[in-house]
Amino acid sequence: MSDPATAILLAAEACYLRLGITKTTMDDIAREAGVSRPTVYRHYSNRDDLVLGVLLSRARDLLDRARRFIDTRARIDDKLVDGMIFLVDAGSRDPMLQQLVSLEFMEGMQGHPEASRLPVTLSAELWGPIVQDAKDAGEVRSDLDVTAFCTWLTYIELVVLSRTNRPGSTDEAQRSLMQTFVAPALHRAGTYGTVPVPAAG
Repeated sequence: MSDPATAILLAAEACYLRLGITKTTMDDIAREAGVSRPTVYRHYSNRDDLVLGVLLSRARDLLDRARRFIDTRARIDDKLVDGMIFLVDAGSRDPMLQQLVSLEFMEGMQGHPEASRLPVTLSAELWGPIVQDAKDAGEVRSDLDVTAFCTWLTYIELVVLSRTNRPGSTDEAQRSLMQTFVAPALHRAGTYGTVPVPAAG
């Protein structure tokens, strides 16, 4: 049997998927986990901490899968464009991550500063090392501010993710926009598509 903290986290995830984040109560979670309400609070001090715990678990699982996918690409342009398409596609099929970018969730978490920083924090965890490695290897412009670039990517990912089910929003349409406007930001003007591919091995 899993430890109480893990059992509570799994129970919360099940409740959020069934009832929605904003409609789930701590009593619902305690009942699902088979523990008392005080036990839930012993491990998670409040509702928002538990919500963030579940979202972090789901998001970091997605980031792990994204890293493995991105590692199959050689050029930084392809890592960026294909990686963002992967994230948006996988995120759009995850009901928990969809709730993360919903207006209802954003309004409900306005008083929790960590929640507002969560997308930027997670994006920096994924893209920061990738972009920094490319910068160190001379694949992107030397004056690129990696932190600012990752923050900007976060906003793009959130906008694209929020529009995935709208007419005309296809992978190819998103890929075209990213190749035209996002990837070139890594390079000096006129150099997109000309960065040499590092030799294998």
